Amino acid sequence: MNIKQFSIAISFALILLTVASTPLSGQQTGRYNPWLDYNEDGKIDIQDLSSLSHAYSSSGDPTKNVTIAGHVTKLHQLAVSVSLPPSTSWDSGLIWIDGYSKITVLISVLPSSSNRLQVYAHDYTGLSGPSWMIEKVDNIGISWIKTYDVMNQQIRIFFFNLSPTDTITLNADIYLMV
Repeated sequence: MNIKQFSIAISFALILLTVASTPLSGQQTGRYNPWLDYNEDGKIDIQDLSSLSHAYSSSGDPTKNVTIAGHVTKLHQLAVSVSLPPSTSWDSGLIWIDGYSKITVLISVLPSSSNRLQVYAHDYTGLSGPSWMIEKVDNIGISWIKTYDVMNQQIRIFFFNLSPTDTITLNADIYLMV
């Protein structure tokens, strides 16, 4: 076989591979599953299969908590910045957290003044059902952050400006982890 025939054979093989790997217009290619997209490029392809093949037959402790980078969701409905006049409070209302494994609550207060933060857990019945105080902090300073393991379907946050003279700015955010 000379070089010209070899080049034609390679070109023909590449064309066949390209045509064979291209889905036909009506062909069902399956439903996208983000947990199978290991390199998070928006498509499940040979690169993802390569990552799986490297991990094939590995073992570990399935009960160990694993943090998956890039899979934390900011709860946009709670991203608040509110001005609290003296001796007033803020109530987040019920926040659904069912289906998540951890939540992180971030609070910042300016200026730092006399205050109280309370975090409650609620079951699926909401305000009419039982609630449990899971955190009470007096005078959090300028900022406060805490991560909780999810144990209920909802949480509720109360913040009290206990200062009789200072108006404060409260910033609150919640991050949820699958």
